[in-house]
Amino acid sequence: MNKTIKTVLGGVLFVIIVIGLWNLFDFIWKTWINGSGYIFSSTYHILYPLGIGVVIYLILFVVNTVRRKNK
Repeated sequence: MNKTIKTVLGGVLFVIIVIGLWNLFDFIWKTWINGSGYIFSSTYHILYPLGIGVVIYLILFVVNTVRRKNK
């Protein structure tokens, strides 16, 4: 498989995992710890973690690329 395709698929998988963990932890927080009900909002539960996941992945990708070039 091409390196670019692997990088993109890795990024997509990373973002999906971030969104899933974000929703899991929010569900646990709102139902078990806080005691309020869990209400799904597409902006808060999909778009917000999507943006955070993309930014974190890009930062990790750049740091990893710079680290490889300095070796």
